[in-house]
Amino acid sequence: MRMQHAFLPAIAALALLGGPLVALADRGGGPPPVPRNEVCKENPGKCDEARARHQEFCKANPAKCDKQSAEMKQKRAERKAYCKTNPEQCEKDRERMKAKRDELKAKCDADPVKCEAKKQELRDKRAELQAKCDADPSKCEDLKEEARHKMQDRMGGPPTMP
Repeated sequence: MRMQHAFLPAIAALALLGGPLVALADRGGGPPPVPRNEVCKENPGKCDEARARHQEFCKANPAKCDKQSAEMKQKRAERKAYCKTNPEQCEKDRERMKAKRDELKAKCDADPVKCEAKKQELRDKRAELQAKCDADPSKCEDLKEEARHKMQDRMGGPPTMP
């Protein structure tokens, strides 16, 4: 159940707001996301840059990088198993996420100034969260979990998995 709460919103956030996430990673908030497929075809330079930052992060934080890698592998395996048993639901989920991405892309194409302002707002919120984490590392995971829940509430939450 927890996998679905983190996996799909993470993919959607990466696809929609990849730039701000990479900016957060520059501040030490975690490894930069590694963009994939279509994004890399459209922006090969960004992908190379993100991969390089990810490798630097992993060299600087091997334990954290290994832990995150293991968690993502587990989540992927769980999602793959779920999709194997529920292919119709997975296809619906993919279509729903694709529709959301397309809708947001259309909004950004229609009003790039407003879109950039929203992205900057997210960057500022992430910087604020990082500052709070830096000030009190013991509360950092709680703050991040609270931020994830707020994002899930705004995004409509991930698809349900038994």
